[in-house]
Amino acid sequence: MHFNRAQIIILLVLLSMLGILFYLNYKTPEAELQPVSESNLPVADPFDFDLYMTNLNDSIGPIAKQIIEEQSKAIKDDKNSLFATAQLAHTWDSLGFKLVTAYYLEKIAQKVNDENSWNTSGNKYYEFSAISPDTAMQLYATQKAISSFEKTIAINQNNLDAKNSLAICYVQNDLDVMKGVQLLKDIVKRDSNNIQANYTLGMLSMRSGQMDKALVRFETLTRIEPMNPDFYYFLGQCYLSLENKNKAILAFENFKKLVQDPEAKKNIDKTITNLKNSK
Repeated sequence: MHFNRAQIIILLVLLSMLGILFYLNYKTPEAELQPVSESNLPVADPFDFDLYMTNLNDSIGPIAKQIIEEQSKAIKDDKNSLFATAQLAHTWDSLGFKLVTAYYLEKIAQKVNDENSWNTSGNKYYEFSAISPDTAMQLYATQKAISSFEKTIAINQNNLDAKNSLAICYVQNDLDVMKGVQLLKDIVKRDSNNIQANYTLGMLSMRSGQMDKALVRFETLTRIEPMNPDFYYFLGQCYLSLENKNKAILAFENFKKLVQDPEAKKNIDKTITNLKNSK
């Protein structure tokens, strides 16, 4: 799969949401694969970005603070504002504050208003939302990412990468799962071999217990990328849930041939043996 760094992070988060232990001898009961209801959603106080920035400015070191102050002053100069804003975004990024980086990349996008700038802003918010341990910050970044990706797509309806990312943002935190699913289906209509859209739809189907639909997605994925062990693993899980033991064994054997991790080989070998010995 050729995903960018932000997409990989988000999909890893999606995997953790599904509760599927990758490469391990584990099968999730269908009862655990039901959609999350509104009553189960996390409740958090609204995130205050201005307060967050005030606290950061009070905590950074003197050298970094001086550089940031100089770059902030340069932004006020109309002739150099874009360059200074880009420098400021880079400075905050080098300090490890990705949310602030995204904020300044969004400022650039607001001035330039082109596809690439909005997509860059969206990706940075998108990436931060996956790694933030704070629910309020995560929701804030996800909503910002959604706004940026929507602007990207408004400029170019054919930007399928942005649509994929936007769909996952809707799915994350259950903001609007159905809207995300519809976006993914639209991508597949335009490009039936789109790996990320098929993959995400397959994982969402597994999450909701719709293993027959997930099966179709992972059959497609193993056809598109026959050397990807991950897809055979999930294909095997689908067959197992649908009580097709023989095809599950075949999928797991393909996984075993392709996967490089010795521990994964060992675990899947136990699964295959257990299946062969079962009635």
